[in-house]
Amino acid sequence: MSKLTFIIGGTRSGKSAFAMKLAKKHRHVCYIATADSGQSSQIDDEEMLERIQNHRKNRPSDWKTIEAPLELDKAVSNLNGKLDVVLIDCITLYVTNMLLGSRKEDGDGYIIDAINKLCIVCKKIPSRVIMVSNEVGCGIVPDNALSRRFRDIAGYVNQIIAREADNVYLVTAGIETKIK
Repeated sequence: MSKLTFIIGGTRSGKSAFAMKLAKKHRHVCYIATADSGQSSQIDDEEMLERIQNHRKNRPSDWKTIEAPLELDKAVSNLNGKLDVVLIDCITLYVTNMLLGSRKEDGDGYIIDAINKLCIVCKKIPSRVIMVSNEVGCGIVPDNALSRRFRDIAGYVNQIIAREADNVYLVTAGIETKIK
């Protein structure tokens, strides 16, 4: 069974760098990016493209990389099991992808269901799994309904993953603190 590690922190807190540091301790790593650089409909600004390029430059070249903006559970379950670590970065972008791709009548339950499926798959595979997510509940209350909806869903998602995780780290100003 895998060991699930959840890393959470604010934007530019150092959480991805910490996740990579943990993953680098292992030989066979798969990095699953929830941004899909090949889809112009998803990446519509230069800043986001630059962020993706920086993440790529910082990854070791021998790591396997998969872009999975949706259906993360399938991406994880399709791995061949010969990996030491699967690093998923980032859950909040995954939630954004689902939220923006949904219809209003879908409600939010399907996002919660997708996260529950992802946790089940991650706990079943033989690889260790590291998930990275943004802490979204420490800022100001967003000024519009979509942003508040995102914050609320992301908060629930983070709670689900933290509950399922064996280890949880909070990263602030580049300093990781184990909270579970």
